[in-house]
Amino acid sequence: MTTTTTPAATTPTPAASASCDGSVTPKDQNALVVVLSVNDVYDMYPDQQGRGGMAEFATLLERERAKIPAHAKLLVTLNGDFLSGSQVAERHKGAHMIELLNHLGIEYVVLGNHEFDFGDVVLRERMAESRSKWFGSNVIETATGKLFPGVIDTEIVELTDGLKLGVFGVCTQETPNLSYPGDNIVFDDVFATSKRCVRELQDQGADFIIALTHLSIAQDKLLARKVPGIDVMLGGHDHEPFTLYEGKTLVHKSGQNAFWLARMEFHLSKSGLQPERPLAITPQWTMIANQNIPPQASTQEIVAKYMKALADAEDEADAKRVLATLALPLSTKTSQLRAGECNMGNLAADAIRSELSADFSLINGGFIRGDKEYEARTAITMGTLNHEMPFPRPGVLIRIKIKHFREAILQHFSKYPQLSGSYPHISGLRVTIDRRANPSEPTITEMVDESGAPLDMEAEVNIATTLFIAGGGDGCTAWKQGEIIHTGERIAVIVSEFLLKKRLVAYPEREGRITILE
Repeated sequence: MTTTTTPAATTPTPAASASCDGSVTPKDQNALVVVLSVNDVYDMYPDQQGRGGMAEFATLLERERAKIPAHAKLLVTLNGDFLSGSQVAERHKGAHMIELLNHLGIEYVVLGNHEFDFGDVVLRERMAESRSKWFGSNVIETATGKLFPGVIDTEIVELTDGLKLGVFGVCTQETPNLSYPGDNIVFDDVFATSKRCVRELQDQGADFIIALTHLSIAQDKLLARKVPGIDVMLGGHDHEPFTLYEGKTLVHKSGQNAFWLARMEFHLSKSGLQPERPLAITPQWTMIANQNIPPQASTQEIVAKYMKALADAEDEADAKRVLATLALPLSTKTSQLRAGECNMGNLAADAIRSELSADFSLINGGFIRGDKEYEARTAITMGTLNHEMPFPRPGVLIRIKIKHFREAILQHFSKYPQLSGSYPHISGLRVTIDRRANPSEPTITEMVDESGAPLDMEAEVNIATTLFIAGGGDGCTAWKQGEIIHTGERIAVIVSEFLLKKRLVAYPEREGRITILE
C-alpha cells in the first residue's frame, strides 16, 4: 500500500487562545477545499457546437485557478478514461494526454477502464511519464498481490487549522470486460476496498474524505450507501453530468470531453468548544460550460503537434475521400447509442452484415464514439469514419446457435435503462424485449427475421460483430458459445466499403428493430 501526505496550503493557525481570566478557549478549526474536476476526455478539439477542446479547457482552468483564495487547498482531478478512445490516442498510445496533463498541472487522476486499452506495459510507460498522482486502490498486480506499480492507495492532505483531507480512488471491476488489462491485473471488490481505504484514512485522522471513482452512477450510489464515511465522490465512466446526494454523500460527474469544468467548494468547520460534534461541511458547486472559449496558446501548440503527427501518418487523400452523402440526418450521439435505437448503429450493423455476408449482425453502441449530429447532405468521408470508430478492431464472422445469440442480446441489454456501451444495434432481425414483469430480468418474447418468420433457436447462423464482442466483451459471455470463422478488416474500413456502394444514405431515426415493452 502507498500512502502519501501533502502539507497544508498555509501554516495552521493556533488551536486555542487565552481569555481575560487566563483560561484557554479552544479555537474552532476551519478550512476551505476547492476542487476543479473533469472526467472521460477523449477528443482534443471542440465539437460542432463549440463545446470542449483541451486548449479551450486550459483557458477555463487558468481562469478558475486565479480565483482560488490563498488559504484554500486546491485539488484538480481527472476521474478516469483519458488515454484512449480517439484516433490520436490510437496513434500515440495516450502519450498526447500525458503531455497535456503535465502541462495543465492536473494533480490527481484515477484509473478508468480505457487506461488499459493498450495493455499494462504501455500504461506503465504512460504513468512513468506523468507528474500526476494516480489512484486505483483496487487495481492489483497478480504476480505480487500488491497495488499496480505507480498507483497511490490513499493520501492524507494537511489543511489549515490541523484539519485533514483523505483521498482514495477505485476503478470499475468490469474493466476486464471493457478493455485489455491482461492476466497480470485483477480488480478487487470496490466496496470492500473502499471500506478499507475509508477506515485507514480515518485512522490517520482524516476529517473529510473524497473518493475518485470510475464507476457507473448506479455503482456510485450503491457505494455511497454501503460506505457512509465517504463525503464526496468525484466520478467518471458515465458520459452525462450528474450532481446528487445519496444519503450524506455528494456524488458528482462532469460529463465528457471537458464540455464542463466542475468547481466545487467545501467549507469545513469543527467546533473547538464542542469537539465531539461532527465536522460541519458547507458545500457549493457550479458547472462551468466550456463552450466557445478562446484556446490557450501554449496548450494549442501541444494539441496541434499531435494532430499534425496524426495527419502526417494518414493518407490525406484517403481521409478526404467522399464515401457517401446523407439524404437524412445521422446521429452518433452517445446518449442515443447507449440507450436505444440509433440510425448510426443501424447503419454500422447493416454494413458489417452486408460486407461480411452474414445472416445477422450486432454492434455495440460504445464502439461509435463521435457524439455528433450530421445534417442531411453531409458528405461522409473516410476521415469521418476514422473519427467515429477509432478503435482498430476488426469485424468478425461468428458461427453460433440462435439460442446463444438470444442470450447474448439479453446480456447486451442487461444495464438498460442506464446508458451503456453494451447496448445492441442489430441487423437482419427484429426483437421484442419485455421488462414489464421484472425489469431486472427482461425476456425476449419475439425474435423474427426481416420477413417476420420466427427464428429456430437450435439453428446455427453466421453473425457479424466486432472481435471485442465475439470474445465476450462488455460482459456478454454468451458469444463464447460460438466460433469465429472469419476475421475481416477493421470496422471503419468495412463500413466504408458499404457506403461506397450506397453513395446516398437515408436512415430514419428509428426503424423498430428492437421493441422494448415497459
